[in-house]
Amino acid sequence: MIDADTILEVTKNLIGPIEPCGDSAIDRERMQNLNKLIYIIDELLFDVEKVAVYYKDRHEESMRIMGEKAHKTLNDYWSWIEGYLRDEQDG
Repeated sequence: MIDADTILEVTKNLIGPIEPCGDSAIDRERMQNLNKLIYIIDELLFDVEKVAVYYKDRHEESMRIMGEKAHKTLNDYWSWIEGYLRDEQDG
């Protein structure tokens, strides 16, 4: 089985750089890369949400544990994003 760090490294290499550099031609390509990354994040979060919604309240222990893990992960992301937005507003 491939470990998560390898999957992440391969994914980043396939997508390419996303940080803008100030060169319009390069940044157009990097914007496309950023859009690809955002699409992948959206799809992965949707998959995590499905596990949370469908399995966190199951009576089968292994299913419930995975659903609870997915639910907790989404809550952790929510708190992180909420903190980021709050910090942005506070300047």
